[in-house]
Amino acid sequence: MAINIASQSRLKPKNPRAQPIEMGIFVSVEGIDGSGKTTIVNAVASSLTKLGIKVYTTKEPSNSEIGKLIRSWALKKNTSMPHPSIYALLFVADRTMHYMNEVSPALLDNDVVISERYMESTIAYQGALGVSLDWLIQLHRYVPPADLVIILDIDVETAMRRLETRGDLEVFERRTLLNGVRSIFLERARAMGYPVIDASRSAMDVARDVEAIIMRRLSARGAQNEQ
Repeated sequence: MAINIASQSRLKPKNPRAQPIEMGIFVSVEGIDGSGKTTIVNAVASSLTKLGIKVYTTKEPSNSEIGKLIRSWALKKNTSMPHPSIYALLFVADRTMHYMNEVSPALLDNDVVISERYMESTIAYQGALGVSLDWLIQLHRYVPPADLVIILDIDVETAMRRLETRGDLEVFERRTLLNGVRSIFLERARAMGYPVIDASRSAMDVARDVEAIIMRRLSARGAQNEQ
């Protein structure tokens, strides 16, 4: 059908802010303490960058004032909390600031944003402390889930050996707790379809698997955009 040029000129110009904006993919790398998240995130980011992919890495607790409070006080092993829900409230408050102030802007400027820990960590850790999983999920109503969640899985004994060589342990780095955390991570992975990577292998092998998963997601995103 032909469009009348005169009538077309009277159409209200579209708001450029309303146009779809191409954003990067948000990846969350999760796993119990000692699973090697920092090493893997750094290795994958370096490899992707060499391929010409713009990557931004971040972690939680973040550098917000709440994140600093968590690191300097809440995570210390001699800190006593009246109820584990307080941890959850602190982590989700930090996460909301982290996403809005750091992750969301980074997604506009990068192909991939990788966070070491995100939503699933609170669900797993505070869930293992007896807090309702439904309540923990509801706490996240103001932050979107990651586009891709990757679980680094490792048995607790191997993880503890790694942690003990590091020195002073944090409040959550206990065998009994980490067993429960690992179970919830794996249960969530089954329920949500998250890929699970055997993190007991060499860092090179683990990083290669994580990179492959991210590359598949990038390829799928590119194919969708071409349709």
